[in-house]
Amino acid sequence: MPMQDARQKLTWISCHFNEMTPHHVYSLLKLRQQIFIIEQECIFPEIDGLDPLCDHIIALNGNDVLAAVRIVGPGIDPDHVEQGDRSAIGRVVASENLRGQGIGRQLMLRAIDHCGQRFPGKAIYLNAQLHLKTFYEGLGFVQFGNAYEEDGIPHICMERPAPAEG
Repeated sequence: MPMQDARQKLTWISCHFNEMTPHHVYSLLKLRQQIFIIEQECIFPEIDGLDPLCDHIIALNGNDVLAAVRIVGPGIDPDHVEQGDRSAIGRVVASENLRGQGIGRQLMLRAIDHCGQRFPGKAIYLNAQLHLKTFYEGLGFVQFGNAYEEDGIPHICMERPAPAEG
């Protein structure tokens, strides 16, 4: 269900891939290509087959996706055994002209809330670029394991523990 965010003039949608319009899918993939492949100069298989199996949170201006995350359910991604029995937030992306305005925090808070509702009682896994460690720590994520390089960029594994029952 779309929800208008007056401050950013964005409409937020939380949906499964199958619920996106073809224009949304195209715009999402174009944004991720622009940021991950062109801006960050990472040559990798960005279209990896997981999107159709996942939920997505997208921020729209009209039909254009300006920010997004992909939420991978527990056990969905066989290539990331370190995810374990946790949901995962990935492909976190925001248009360059929105950065520095709190869009990343808004996006992540929505993603964390979505994971909590969709996968209650589960921790959340995240592959983070090392320079964003403090940002993710401010959202309750903690590093586990050592830093590693992925596509020429230092990364770390992080987890947001499942909420305590009670």
